[in-house]
Amino acid sequence: MKKHYLILALVLCLALTALAACTAGGSGDTDTEANPSAETWLCACGVGSSGKFCPECGEARPEPETTDTANGETDAATEPADSDGTSDESEPVTEPGTEPDSETEAVTHAPRYDYFDADVKADVTIDKSVYTDMQLTLPADLEITEEDVQSYIDYVLFQYRTADNGTTQVTDKAMKWGDDAYIYYKGMIDGEAFEGGSNWDDASPYQLGLGSGNFIPGFEAGLVGVVPANATKDSPAEVHVTFPENYNPALAGKDAVFYVAVVYAVQYTLPEYNRATVENVLKYEGQKDFYASDAAYLSEFEDYVRAYLESDIAEQVEYEKINALWNHLTGQAVCQNLPQLELDYYHDAYLEEIEYYYDYYKSYGGTDFTEQYPDFDSFAKSYMGVSGDAHWETELNKLCEDMVKKDMISHAIAELEGFETITDEEFKAELKYWVDYYQGYMTEEEILANMGEDVIREGALSEKVQKWLLERASFTYGDTE
Repeated sequence: MKKHYLILALVLCLALTALAACTAGGSGDTDTEANPSAETWLCACGVGSSGKFCPECGEARPEPETTDTANGETDAATEPADSDGTSDESEPVTEPGTEPDSETEAVTHAPRYDYFDADVKADVTIDKSVYTDMQLTLPADLEITEEDVQSYIDYVLFQYRTADNGTTQVTDKAMKWGDDAYIYYKGMIDGEAFEGGSNWDDASPYQLGLGSGNFIPGFEAGLVGVVPANATKDSPAEVHVTFPENYNPALAGKDAVFYVAVVYAVQYTLPEYNRATVENVLKYEGQKDFYASDAAYLSEFEDYVRAYLESDIAEQVEYEKINALWNHLTGQAVCQNLPQLELDYYHDAYLEEIEYYYDYYKSYGGTDFTEQYPDFDSFAKSYMGVSGDAHWETELNKLCEDMVKKDMISHAIAELEGFETITDEEFKAELKYWVDYYQGYMTEEEILANMGEDVIREGALSEKVQKWLLERASFTYGDTE
């Protein structure tokens, strides 16, 4: 979770894919889907900027080598044109692992405002209590609850179920947890069908394991106790559910009724949840030589499961902590005289990224893409997560302002607390981060040449301030709206 607290997930996904392809050795593979590095420019910092300059490290984009002008489109291996139809004209940069052949190949960087030489705290009004005693809230669905732990244990036990009667099709017995139900279903919300909510007209029924967790909470439980012979298309069973809040936005939080016809069931038996099963079937090795009771052993096992589930989402929780931290600070602090140079820098960089990915997906998405996004504005609106009548440019401007405020607040707090100066050790630690990030594919010298000392120093400060602030924040789970 380094540097920025707001990151475009799509950019990161493609950038990391490009990095993997680049570092794999560049065998000349022409399969663009398997080797997206042919289309995606990866800058020194790994963000994968497609604009004239990377918004993270300031590296300039290399000049495109070829352009397909026969059909008026930019070739996939080149930089897309700007909105005015002209291509960017930035100086070439060295590829990772190579040295410039002459001074004309020296790396150029986007112009940036020098916060270190400015009295930033004069333009930032923030009370010390705002950043030293922060009570912040994380999304409730990231909290691992007792229900989550038990659901995961049930899911694991489901993998060890045993068939009662082979594959015998049963229609006259009530279904139980562990059984396979062969079903047709159709869902309704307020009496209306919804997309993806039915297999009623399929040629064959859907095989659903009761306890598999494949359907939303409540659906599988609603079929336990149902006798297949009593749930037909003429007289289906009714299953009432509520879609989770973190589901598809079109359905999230909505109540629905599913009408379910059960053709037949195949019966299974689940292992009982007890100490013997956990020890002998799940192979959990207790951490103590002696337990006062089986309940104490199972409690330790459940703590182990909880820790596993928490580790699985640790990065997401860390991201949300940083997001909550900076949302709080940018909302509380009053920043004046935002450097126009920085606002323009972020705006141009993000805009060119959106333009790049629009061209990229338009080239490879074909009619499916153009049907979903008939023009650039519709794509940009989706890309920026804007809905309703709001305009994506407004959201982009807000993002840029927040990024500049974040930088100003970082420097202001560092000035007020007396640790703005970056030591040699901190500078080296930041540089080592990038060396480790590239896993040896770029040396310290190459990273410095591509990113510049000022950017390394700025990154070191950002990391130091953010770590300092997180140590002074406490987090609870709840409604973040």
